[in-house]
Amino acid sequence: MAARQVLVICNPTAGKGRSRKILPRLKSFLGSRKIDFDLLETSAGKNATVVLHEYEKPFTEVIVLGGDGTLNEVVNGLKSNVPIGVIPGGTGNDYTKNLSLGKSLQEVFETALNGQLKSVDVGRCNDRLFLNGVGIGFDGQVARHAEESDIWLSGWPEYYYHVLRNLAFFDTVPLQFEVDGGSTQEPLFLLTIAKGTTFGGSFKLTPDAQLDDGYLTICKISRISVLKRLLNIHRLKSGSHGVLPEVEFIQAKKFKVGACPDAEAHLDGEYIGHPPFDFEVLPKHLSVRVKEI
Repeated sequence: MAARQVLVICNPTAGKGRSRKILPRLKSFLGSRKIDFDLLETSAGKNATVVLHEYEKPFTEVIVLGGDGTLNEVVNGLKSNVPIGVIPGGTGNDYTKNLSLGKSLQEVFETALNGQLKSVDVGRCNDRLFLNGVGIGFDGQVARHAEESDIWLSGWPEYYYHVLRNLAFFDTVPLQFEVDGGSTQEPLFLLTIAKGTTFGGSFKLTPDAQLDDGYLTICKISRISVLKRLLNIHRLKSGSHGVLPEVEFIQAKKFKVGACPDAEAHLDGEYIGHPPFDFEVLPKHLSVRVKEI
């Protein structure tokens, strides 16, 4: 068996410095296990996709220390399907809510290094891969405001602040989309195309989504009054919003959203602008280490 060569990729600013605090403990853990590893740190000018493209030495696996955005950058930068270990160090860490990683930090370290390999699907939006999902409409606008904000809050409280700030004033956007060969246009409050279940740290927009079922799970919320939004926001946190007549869930392998300059979007929490978007699912595209399958 060839010797293991681990590549650790850390975003030291993720989680407003949380990853930076975890990194020394990770290095100590790997050293205690006599694991040969190289460390790459991202910076404002070089995200994880860039540092991966510039790294030329061979490696057998990757450990990612950061948030959803860092993990997304790694997946988009990998040139081969090597195993990925994940150590949540971001603010929301939405994607890892779908994975069994362990409860203590020591358990998470052990899983990232020696966990079982779980084959998971990946979504593609135009030429960009995503792990958790893409949000268009209301949550796209929330993502833009969160990205532009310098408020002292962080994590899900910050996201919740921007949700409440936008909830009463956001208007629907006219979205044209294609699924299963049919084309529809309607005003929508929110459109989420997902592989994961949770967004913004605590909102279960697609509670029944699965990482390995070969489908995109789509949550579509049509025009909904301001009062009804306020009275039912708790349903987004519990994942029970499917009881509302304005909510519809769709499963698809491919999905298209037409051009709409008024619709804003995020991909795995990062603001990406406006449609048009072509979506497809890439089944079992990635190998992630988990504690239990």
